[in-house]
Amino acid sequence: MNKNLLKVYKSFLHKEGNQYIASEYAVQKIYKIIKTFDITHVLEVGLGIGSISGSILAVNNNIQYSGTESNPFCKKALERNLGTKINYLTVFDDITSIAGIKPIEFLIIDGADNSLRGVKELLNQHAIIVIEGDRTPQLKVLRELFPYHKYVHSISLKKNSGSGPFKEGTWQGGLKIIFIDPTWKQKIWWAREKLLTKLKYQYPGRYFGSTTD
Repeated sequence: MNKNLLKVYKSFLHKEGNQYIASEYAVQKIYKIIKTFDITHVLEVGLGIGSISGSILAVNNNIQYSGTESNPFCKKALERNLGTKINYLTVFDDITSIAGIKPIEFLIIDGADNSLRGVKELLNQHAIIVIEGDRTPQLKVLRELFPYHKYVHSISLKKNSGSGPFKEGTWQGGLKIIFIDPTWKQKIWWAREKLLTKLKYQYPGRYFGSTTD
């Protein structure tokens, strides 16, 4: 667990527009994946008020972070919430307007975009995709786009404390993860995560490592 990451994330629990921010588990898991696979090029579809981008950029300035957001309120909130870290973030209105970025290694889906299929041309061969929240339609589209992918729904055994928009005692939710054309390292990580998810479903009262496992 990165304490600074968690501190920055928790600041978003009380910001205006916090109704749709990512879960604590999702943000910590995203950070762990970025660190594990040495990710340097990130694209987030649906930046919102910056709960994910702000948390990640607070602890890693070496990432080339791009994202989409067209909502005027969210755009202003991003500038306000990220402070000087906004200089490390490139914002596009939507996927069709993205240009001038290197192939993306890590795609975060945290909002809707009618041109989602266009991300296929932006990703590198072994890119990783994560989907925060339910977003079943987006999951279906992305799994169809990449026929050789490996997929796992990573879940949390931690419950919300009641801070911010999350109801106390409810599960923090999970993170859907897609390896579009996995390397051996990615396959090993995926297999481990599949096993952990199975164990969590079967034994929800047990402890299986850190809060992001």
